[in-house]
Amino acid sequence: MDRFERSKRYLNNSREIALVVLAILLALITGTSYILGSSLLTPVLVLAAIVSIVAFFTWLKKPIWALYFTIFVVLLPTSLIPAQLNSYVNRIATLVALGVWVIDIIRKRSRIIVSPSTLLMVGFIIWSATTLVWAEYFSEGLNILQRYVLRLLLFLVLVINEIRTKKDLDGLMNTLALSGGLLVIVSIYTILNQGYTSGTQLQVLNENTNELGIDLLIFMPAVFWWAHSSNRLKSSIKKSFAIIFFLASIGLIGLSGSRGSAISLGITLIAFLIWKPTRSWGILGLVIVSLAAIVAPIVFSTTIARFLGETGDTALGGREYLWSAGSQLIKDHLILGVGIGNSPYQIIPYLANVGIFNVRWLSLVDASLHNPILVIWAETGLPGLLLYLGVLVSAIILFIRQYIYSLNNHDKTLFPYFAMVASVFAGYMVSWIKGGVIESGYSYFLILSLLIIPSYIKIAINNQNHGE
Repeated sequence: MDRFERSKRYLNNSREIALVVLAILLALITGTSYILGSSLLTPVLVLAAIVSIVAFFTWLKKPIWALYFTIFVVLLPTSLIPAQLNSYVNRIATLVALGVWVIDIIRKRSRIIVSPSTLLMVGFIIWSATTLVWAEYFSEGLNILQRYVLRLLLFLVLVINEIRTKKDLDGLMNTLALSGGLLVIVSIYTILNQGYTSGTQLQVLNENTNELGIDLLIFMPAVFWWAHSSNRLKSSIKKSFAIIFFLASIGLIGLSGSRGSAISLGITLIAFLIWKPTRSWGILGLVIVSLAAIVAPIVFSTTIARFLGETGDTALGGREYLWSAGSQLIKDHLILGVGIGNSPYQIIPYLANVGIFNVRWLSLVDASLHNPILVIWAETGLPGLLLYLGVLVSAIILFIRQYIYSLNNHDKTLFPYFAMVASVFAGYMVSWIKGGVIESGYSYFLILSLLIIPSYIKIAINNQNHGE
């Protein structure tokens, strides 16, 4: 046995011994933790603390793993874990991911990437903070501002700086695919456990019925990308799972009864037909929808009834009244707005002017405008609106410019990615424009980061292609 083999065996043995010792220490610490407290949760908390410490030191070596973990955690289905705990974990995970990345940047003296969208978002946050000066509800505004800061850090700083190679992108898409798979599993379990009544909207945990379909939609590019593999056998297995996810998503979107999600799905499927890499998915999706409408009409019965107005709802679900009241609010605060996070409270008096202020509305203390543009304009005025829309427009420009660059250089590495993301983005924006509180939602900032990513991994991908 040569020296290399002896060294390799010694290293493997050392790792096994270290794992055994670590397991014993964890068991001892967990057991003796009863002495530290009488609560039955004490051992769990101690064990969680130990795991967190181990994870932190692991992430110091691999900061991108902290990013993957954080994205998975923030995208967990609503109320899968207690809301308060979920909020704390999301914030802590984001800050830890930021911390280990900063340490890595300092250690390696790496260059920090700042995209135009990132700069514009920083400007929007600074201006939004300024509007707190005249905001009537300061604490509510501060909470919303904190939300924007966390979205900026996670999706427009960490994602853009850490997804630099094809391997990094694969890891991100795998994480998103895992999140999508979890959402499907939870949704199917809900149906099997609680059943489903025809004519109602499927309620999964505390997920908004209008957001369930949108969340499933934004996970589609990740699942399809994950299914893309060079190994034929492995690719077949992955594609089978992707088809199951696709079938389940279409069914769940139908059961959700959300008209916006249905329209978004339809636009996405049609957009799939435009691109060669996604054409087969578009055809499959349209066939599935057509067959389901004939064989299992119950899937789309609620959605169709809502489109026909049989549920007694208006064409826009009452949004037309909110938008009218919102327009009046904006007219009175055109330039400076009412302050970040304050539109839900300031809109209530204006609802009386649109003929909808009845007994039900009298009980409300706040109401979402269900339109991101109206919300931003009402809260932050014209300067805030221009900065906010600038983030979106710059992300779209970066995406289109990088697609043209890849096309001109005959670099097909990201062609499937461009097709998937562009199609889903087209469908997503239809629901985005009428969504409630979606202007600061995870899904919106995730889709922004997916648009920006290609512009900052092109060098790594091209180098990889030349090296093959």
